[in-house]
Amino acid sequence: MLSTLPAVSKEHHERLMWNVDHLPMLGDRIGTVPLVDLSPEVDEAATFLTVLLLPHMDATERSLYPELERLLQNRHSMTPMRREHAEIRRLVDDLVHIQKDLAAGKLPTGEAMALRRVIFRLYALLKIHLAEEQLYVGMLDHAVSTEVAEALALALEHGGFEHA
Repeated sequence: MLSTLPAVSKEHHERLMWNVDHLPMLGDRIGTVPLVDLSPEVDEAATFLTVLLLPHMDATERSLYPELERLLQNRHSMTPMRREHAEIRRLVDDLVHIQKDLAAGKLPTGEAMALRRVIFRLYALLKIHLAEEQLYVGMLDHAVSTEVAEALALALEHGGFEHA
């Protein structure tokens, strides 16, 4: 039996939000904990963002957004969500750049503050964006056929979210 769109979306949302909810704790530690001690946590956040979140965004843009635009009868109805994806990608790039400097042991105070700023911006943007995405999934699930919903659920499967 294929996974349902709400089940796949709920599983993804919970896993993403678990990681997102840990970002402020990391951000709060910057400036209070030696940066060398934060390196593993920054690495973990970067891995989450690059291995789990970015593929999720790509899968969502390829599968859900076109169907939502068809449903909403407006080619540009998902433009605000796509803009947020672009901003999230930019912030992830910033974090990965700073992560490399941290790994090399050269992180001046200004860059440490930039890391903190990036982490909190990602947290705020993702918290709102992922909640809105869940609302769209609920709308889709009630507006498309079972076959389309199953195809969308299958299209959302990507690295990091394989079922056991």
